[in-house]
Order: sequence, then structure tokens, then C-alpha cells
Amino acid sequence: SSGINAEYGVVSTQSTGEMVETFYSFHESLKSVEEVLDPYLSMPLDEMYDLLTPIEQAKSELTTAYTVNSLYWAFLTSQGAKLEQHPLKKEMERIQMYMRKVKLLECSLRGERPPTGHNPPTHQKIDKYAAARFIKRGLAKVRHFN
Repeated sequence: SSGINAEYGVVSTQSTGEMVETFYSFHESLKSVEEVLDPYLSMPLDEMYDLLTPIEQAKSELTTAYTVNSLYWAFLTSQGAKLEQHPLKKEMERIQMYMRKVKLLECSLRGERPPTGHNPPTHQKIDKYAAARFIKRGLAKVRHFN
């Protein structure tokens, strides 16, 4: 039934059946996460790292750090903490900054321009012939109106 659980300070508007369904769905989600992580958890970390390139290692470290911090963020939020000024927010922003740096490095190593628009070309190529056509047509229209 819905109501207030005074012992834990929890207000629930869900029926018992809805709560059971929510917990079942959460359990299924956890099982799918475990299946995805199983190959990584089945071998020692140093062996797994030997199979990764340095960039993959950095991405793995950053993903792990971000995941742990996100889980802690969720925990604090569930406890009612106000996180706008919490140091955890700054740490997550720092991790995101390094994730962007690794992405830029990856693109650089592949010789690609980053998808975020970072590192624009230092000079623009101008199609002189197309520019001349635009100018001539523009001048012709101005002369036609006069």
C-alpha cells in the first residue's frame, strides 16, 4: 500500500505491486550490466590492461572514475543532498574534461577532425572563382536596379 514509512522517512505513492515491478525491473537491469561486465571482471586487471592500447587504458580509467562518481552522486541525491556546490560536481566536470581530451587525441591520431568542432583550421580556403561569380552576379543585380 502507499503511504509514509516513518522509520526511513520515505513517502511512496506506488502500490506494493508497482514497487515489486519496479524492483524486478531494476534487478533485470543489474543482471544485464553484470553480463556486459563479466568479460572484464573474469580476468585480473593487469592482464586486461595488457590487451588494451594506452588510449583504451585511459578511456577505461576515466569510465571507471566517472561511473564510481556517478553512483556516489546518485547515492547522495537519494539521501537528499544538495549537490550544486558539492566538490563531487567539480570532480565529475574534471573527468569529463579529460574524456574530451582523450577523444581529441584519438581523432588526432586517426587524422580526423574532432566531431565537436575543436581545433578549427587555421586558415580558410576560398574558392576564388566562385567568389568572383558571386560578386559579378551581385554587381549585375545592383546595376539592373539602378
